[in-house]
Amino acid sequence: MIEEKNKVVFLHTPKTGGGAMEYFFHGESKKIRRNYFFNFNGLDDSLFIKDESSTNHPHANKCVIETIANNSSIIKRYNGSTHFKQSKFLMGHTTYNFGTYFPQYDFQYVTVLREPIIRVISNILQYSQEKKDGTIKFGGHIIPYKKSTKEYWDRIYQILNGKYPVKGFMIHENHFLRDCQTKIMQGATYKNVNENADMDLALINSKKIHYSFFDNFNEGLQESFNKVDIPFDMSKNVNVFNQNKKKVKLGEYYGATDNIIDWVINNNKNDIELYKILKGL
Repeated sequence: MIEEKNKVVFLHTPKTGGGAMEYFFHGESKKIRRNYFFNFNGLDDSLFIKDESSTNHPHANKCVIETIANNSSIIKRYNGSTHFKQSKFLMGHTTYNFGTYFPQYDFQYVTVLREPIIRVISNILQYSQEKKDGTIKFGGHIIPYKKSTKEYWDRIYQILNGKYPVKGFMIHENHFLRDCQTKIMQGATYKNVNENADMDLALINSKKIHYSFFDNFNEGLQESFNKVDIPFDMSKNVNVFNQNKKKVKLGEYYGATDNIIDWVINNNKNDIELYKILKGL
């Protein structure tokens, strides 16, 4: 068995196109070899091929860094996994701290950053699950209004501006709405909901992370992959250019009201400043 000691981790920032990329990355990886790609969300060779080198991914929590931080048995599972050992390119909702749990490997990191206000509002909409009866489930709250209406946004504001953490949210789901990109780059563990953003540490770590930007998705990610020797051809990725119909119809902030935008700004000041610095704005 070939064990890959030098690994590359794609730090999947939510709402930056990573979910759509799972299929693309898996397709590109199949051209290289079996088990080249390890996806902590489960869409990789182990999903489609069941044998002694497959890995059973834990599915209760999509945020692997939170899962590991709160359940050390997951580390043992991955350390005993043939697929994990053989993988070169790993992907998941994790942070720069990931490598500390697997000191036997050398890790490089790649990530995509997005304008913070749009990213958080998109994340809020993702967390708003439409039920068959027409209501919206947002964590442990039920909202009796259609998504993206003024009434919906007013209720979302009441929830977010109320008691923290949001009832029914996992630890990482609370963090994803508050300085998420800073916490990913600083290496947050998500052991609890009160872990603070550290922009100074994020800036230090940014010098060791190959980052690009959502508004230059294919070209930026291709440049990062070239630097870490991941032979994916991003020119073959066409899905990223599809326009979000809801965003086109409702505007840049998906129809979010001023109080929601103000809440996002006030709770993502580190992300906004970090983005400006790294983008050179």
